[in-house]
Amino acid sequence: MINIMNEYVSYGKKSFTKYMKMIFGNKFDKKINDAFLDTYINIRYSNYLDESTESYSLQRKLEKGFDNTLKELSKDEELNINDIANFRLFYSYIYNLEQLYLLESQKKGIQEISQKRLELLNVNDEHFVHEFSNILRDDIKKRKDYLDSFESDTFSISFSTLGKNKNNLKVDLKNNIKFPDLYSDVAIKRVGEKDKVSEDLAIIGFLQLTSLIVNDLIVSDFDKKYYIDLPSSFFDKKTKLNKIMEIIDNVFVQDKIRIVISFACFTRYKSYVMQLMRNGFVFALFLDDSFDYCSDNLLYLETFDKILLYSSKYYYKDMINNGKIGSRVVSIAEVK
Repeated sequence: MINIMNEYVSYGKKSFTKYMKMIFGNKFDKKINDAFLDTYINIRYSNYLDESTESYSLQRKLEKGFDNTLKELSKDEELNINDIANFRLFYSYIYNLEQLYLLESQKKGIQEISQKRLELLNVNDEHFVHEFSNILRDDIKKRKDYLDSFESDTFSISFSTLGKNKNNLKVDLKNNIKFPDLYSDVAIKRVGEKDKVSEDLAIIGFLQLTSLIVNDLIVSDFDKKYYIDLPSSFFDKKTKLNKIMEIIDNVFVQDKIRIVISFACFTRYKSYVMQLMRNGFVFALFLDDSFDYCSDNLLYLETFDKILLYSSKYYYKDMINNGKIGSRVVSIAEVK
């Protein structure tokens, strides 16, 4: 199954390396480039460097990360310190070059890169600006076309706010298929609830949501968390379960997606769910009628990101007053 984030990052790595090869020519150093490239990717799509820099802007985190990489590489006596410093300087342009549109800031950046090449590398190429601009324009188009390919006229994603945090969003997949009038809404809903259909719809939903998350990260929107249902029938079909997990098996995407399952599903497939959690996938839990309010079950709830339940349940007030899980409890009525 396709992993959109992995594909996007892979293409980005190839593009950024290509830019550096254009800039440095025969002075290109793969070891230095790869170190700065890894630093860029890890900070750029996670918006995280370390606890001391959490309040920094993304660009400031990137600059700090590049400084750290420069210090580490400088300890390697086999590397040229001037080459390291030059890579550090040119990598500071990558963030602006990566935008999904050819902006004035990118055009200005290319002009500055050309001037720095002349000053630092003593390279004077009158065709550089034109060639670099054309390559960048082609790369932007390919990245945008790739992400746009996951949009659909037949299916669309809708959102509802989960609880009081406007950045916690419950995801629903809507189909825009025009059914003949002779089919009632009830009949259509019953077809949609059949295992195979619901599984196919879930796969489409996971793909579209992942594409949306990639677009969020590109524009540096790191605040949203998305809660999406996973039909329990997947757990009876391990190959199909693995395929849908492959769609979101990326650390940057895993940080944004919360997989919603029922308590009955968790009880039946506990070992599989716990293994997925150990592999980095994050789950939220809907407490259905199979949930028994007891201390043993409450311990399990501590492992979930959010706990969804109806406020009419007799144990609802006890749950929200529980110091360990109360902040994670969301009333179904609060999903708007």
